[in-house]
Amino acid sequence: MIISRTLIILPILLICYGLLFVSQDKYTGNTQANISPSLPVGILNVLGHSYMNQLIAESLFIKTAVYYGGLNRQMDEASLDIMAQHFLTITRLHPRFLDAYYRSESILAHRGDRYVQIANKILERGKTALPDEVAIPFFEGFNDFHYLNEPVKAANNLRIASNIPGAPQWIGHLASMLMASGGNIRTGLVWLQGMRAATQDEDEKRRYGKEIAIFEKAMQVQQALDHYAQKHGGYPENLSALLAEDLTALPTWEGNYMLEYQPPKLFLRRRHSHHAHD
Repeated sequence: MIISRTLIILPILLICYGLLFVSQDKYTGNTQANISPSLPVGILNVLGHSYMNQLIAESLFIKTAVYYGGLNRQMDEASLDIMAQHFLTITRLHPRFLDAYYRSESILAHRGDRYVQIANKILERGKTALPDEVAIPFFEGFNDFHYLNEPVKAANNLRIASNIPGAPQWIGHLASMLMASGGNIRTGLVWLQGMRAATQDEDEKRRYGKEIAIFEKAMQVQQALDHYAQKHGGYPENLSALLAEDLTALPTWEGNYMLEYQPPKLFLRRRHSHHAHD
């Protein structure tokens, strides 16, 4: 029974593959032609056969890659919309197709807020389908920080990436820095403490220890702010107000770190990328 089904399905797959492959010919011969949208996923997925879905997804990927690779001009919005639709379709049909996530990130993410949001939607699918791929949550974290200016979301995605076996240690470190930069110093401190506890390298322990000391000084200010808010029903306009309350002096900072206060949020940031102010 299984053999007879295979004998029926295999020729259909081969015929469909041939038709889909031939349809790419006009793109190899004329890469400046307008790219056409794919059929809706519901139609492409009508057979419900995993091999067919994979075949259609890979054919769409070839079509998209060939079109994009032949461009020698800036893509217009209509073409970008179709490219985005292709990648959404590809990753719906074949969510474990790793190349689609790399390619969609490189084509879409730098094209503006709307397209980086689509790229992140595609990457979210990849995080579920390929949970052991460090690059996928790393790409999303990069997009959150670099394009969307959302350091806390970026930190959470980088934290996911850092917890994947084999991930470089610096990703977790960067996640802690971004969490503090986004106004959640407490969580960044906890992550750093966890990283120091997990490493067996004494030099790394010392480096983490120095940064933990900086984070702990920042937490003293955060705790003073929280106490002020509880006592007075709101946060102060500037950090100097804390000197009459819980702090005898505002902490001084070594290296590139600095505090930035934008009521009611306190941020621990790198000095070279921001300007200090109360």
